[in-house]
Amino acid sequence: MGSAKSNYMEMVHLLQSGSIAFPVFLLTRYHQIGLSEQEILLLMQIMVFQEKEHRLLPSVEEISQRMSLSNDQIAKMLRKLLEEGYIQIDENNDTGLLEESYSLTPLWLKIAEEFEVESQTNISQSSLTDQIFHQFEQEFGRPLSPYEYEMIAQWLDQDEHSPELIEAALQEAVFCSKVNFRYIDRILLEWKRNEIKTVDQAIEYARRFRKKGVLYQSNEGEAPKKFSFYNWVK
Repeated sequence: MGSAKSNYMEMVHLLQSGSIAFPVFLLTRYHQIGLSEQEILLLMQIMVFQEKEHRLLPSVEEISQRMSLSNDQIAKMLRKLLEEGYIQIDENNDTGLLEESYSLTPLWLKIAEEFEVESQTNISQSSLTDQIFHQFEQEFGRPLSPYEYEMIAQWLDQDEHSPELIEAALQEAVFCSKVNFRYIDRILLEWKRNEIKTVDQAIEYARRFRKKGVLYQSNEGEAPKKFSFYNWVK
């Protein structure tokens, strides 16, 4: 019993000591840079060979033995990764002997580019959100209340309206002389019911809606109210 436990502990120690560093960003975003699950596993196998076994250019057969894929499938995947610029083969003769190795530098560059694009998108989105708050304060002629900030955030996060569409709804309310959050919410609700997702669609819908000469209603059972309006959609 004691011997078996000792063997188990040796196995646990072996498992704990054998690990490689693999970017979490790659594991969570690999599909965004065009990689499949099998290709990710293949790249991990290459890293294991290089970092733990000092095999800089493992053969197709060696990789295949560790995966449930044939030699032909591994060769095809490696060719794809090379042709599409995820990996490359480097040559090194520092020791006087020519050595070839898989380099994952192109992969890390792709990850860095994707991270930069995502960061810029987040910055741009944040800038658009700030712009919406500023636009609302300009049209209302006063600072927004915490409740109003929360309502705009709800339109963005929960209702998933784009910043541009929210701004268009604000413009619609202004030109209808109904500058209040309840009416803007009615506009966005009406647009969502009719699958309006872009500013161009909103403009076209506003043209058709105004021909009816009625206000946006939050309840379909409410009687429509006639109103005079400005022709803001051109």
